[in-house]
Amino acid sequence: MRMVILLTGPPGAGKTTLARKSGLRVYDRDDPEWLSERQFTTALRKLAGDQAACAVVIRSAATCSARRRAAELVGATHTFLVMAPRDELVRRIRERGRDPKRDEAGLKSWLWSFDSADGVREFPGWPAVFGEGIGTTSRRW
Repeated sequence: MRMVILLTGPPGAGKTTLARKSGLRVYDRDDPEWLSERQFTTALRKLAGDQAACAVVIRSAATCSARRRAAELVGATHTFLVMAPRDELVRRIRERGRDPKRDEAGLKSWLWSFDSADGVREFPGWPAVFGEGIGTTSRRW
């Protein structure tokens, strides 16, 4: 059964951590295997055409239009929002040891832009995703 889960959310929300716990192939632009956005996008298009794909794709996608575009690009079967309180997001960003000023600016921009007009649901946890209740806990694209 094809399952391509799109995890969206702000920097520091825990998208990558959750994706890696899934046991599925993870597509994360921050991984060093992707040398460019173009290479990453090409891989996502290929994923969309794979009828047997089982993967998790990470994109920030603050707006419903960005989530729709990302879901269409990868052929997502489900889209979820990963969120945490603002103070927790800032703490996690600072702990990463990357560029906190840039990442905090990205967080501020994401939070300012966020909209949920599409009814995106918060990530319910992998047991719910892999279990019987998936149709009632996620948005199908």
